[in-house]
Amino acid sequence: MGRLDGLAAVITGAAGGIGWATTKRYVEEGAKVIALDRDTERGAALVDDVGESVTFVECDVSSPTQVRSAVDRCVADHGRIDILFNNAATSTGGYVAELDLDGWDASLKVMLSAPLYGMQAALPHMVERRSGSIISTSSVYGLVASAGNSPYCAAKAGLINLTRATAIEYGRLGIRCNAICPGVVETPMFESVLGIGLTTRAEIAEMHAIGRTIQPSEIADLALFLGSDESTAITGQAITIDGGLLCEVNLTGVPPLS
Repeated sequence: MGRLDGLAAVITGAAGGIGWATTKRYVEEGAKVIALDRDTERGAALVDDVGESVTFVECDVSSPTQVRSAVDRCVADHGRIDILFNNAATSTGGYVAELDLDGWDASLKVMLSAPLYGMQAALPHMVERRSGSIISTSSVYGLVASAGNSPYCAAKAGLINLTRATAIEYGRLGIRCNAICPGVVETPMFESVLGIGLTTRAEIAEMHAIGRTIQPSEIADLALFLGSDESTAITGQAITIDGGLLCEVNLTGVPPLS
């Protein structure tokens, strides 16, 4: 018996690091997954890796029509949607006065509006069954901020309060809604940050209390818990999984033990 036996899930950004790991974990635990991404090459590789319980659907999550079509595909193929994992992300940046407005709009579209599109498509089906779990990938940058990163920070912060509002509205109908707030995860997006050349992997690892960055599989384990019946009393939460990244403000200079 798997922890998600008989359940059906839609995962956006499924061809990326966290999405791939979560798709694999869900299938291992018995779920059927509709995996959404724009990258068709990696989508095909995902299906080859995970197996026939995954259906890849090419999808631009900034299109509400495409998102709704994918959710409808899940219901048509499996008769239900039990889990929606809003995980797709993009990255742009710059100082506020100099931000490219197209990049700003794209960031909010993919990381804030797209989760709404998914919720609007999935919620009527979940309400009908009076059951469902909506999970969204926010970030520690939804809780704190950094220079040159305002589009990402704003979108991820907005996603946390969208999560809370949804949890309040639909909790009495059996639907849970939570956000995951990762620290630095070993994904292609992290590699692009390193490519800027302003910091190193070792320096970033040292910022975490555990002395390392986070693996996508560790986020997938949390997404599995939130999608399963083990978390039925957890809703409206922004759950930080950051290896202790945010727990320290070292004003004294005293080093940690190692």
